Amino acid sequence: MSLDHTDANAYWPEKYRPKTVQDCILPDHLKDTFQAFVDKGEVPNMILSGRSGVGKTTVAIAVLEEIGIDWLKINASIDLDKDALRTKIQGFATTVSLVESGRKMVLGDEFDGTSPEHVQKPMRAFTEEFSHNCGFILTCNYLNKIIPALQSRFSVVNFTITKEEMPGLAAQFMTRACEILDLEGITYDKKAVGALVARYMPDWRKVLNELELYSANGEIDSGILVQVGTHEIGDLVGFI
Repeated sequence: MSLDHTDANAYWPEKYRPKTVQDCILPDHLKDTFQAFVDKGEVPNMILSGRSGVGKTTVAIAVLEEIGIDWLKINASIDLDKDALRTKIQGFATTVSLVESGRKMVLGDEFDGTSPEHVQKPMRAFTEEFSHNCGFILTCNYLNKIIPALQSRFSVVNFTITKEEMPGLAAQFMTRACEILDLEGITYDKKAVGALVARYMPDWRKVLNELELYSANGEIDSGILVQVGTHEIGDLVGFI
């Protein structure tokens, strides 16, 4: 993975956000699915469902950027209501894309936080009205908060990680975390870093936020083990 970044002042989850599908830390079956979209150069309407911090938004952005699609990101739970649905999305979806791929995409983050009546129901018509020019990727933590009529118009990708997949993914993230700490010039105890990874996985965003917090004084040492606790995650820490 290339860990080059452009905004040195950004928080670590944004500063070191993977830029390609292959750089994302995901189970192989999910990575293969999104890589296939990149290879084909087309993205269907999708709902990405799963717990916070597992990489839904990250991999969506990676796909759109790799293909070179003209896209718009909206934090749906904050920025989207009945009026904004028309002003923000319609204005974007009806204009012609200036990039080679032609079709546009709207990335609606945290869509399960929107009103079923005022946003989700009208979105059904939007997906059909603008289908010739614009597609939609929606992310959510709770799929049951998306109305069935909207789900039926999208392909649903569940970001589930099995117990068997956890150790391998944790090891990948341990490697990534150490690379980031090296770039930041942070001195660290690998066991302490491993404890943080094991404690918060698979919420990779949370891991990076905690690493940034604990490294404020330029060092991550064994002292944080008392705060993180390892009695329930000892085997996984040892594996990492």
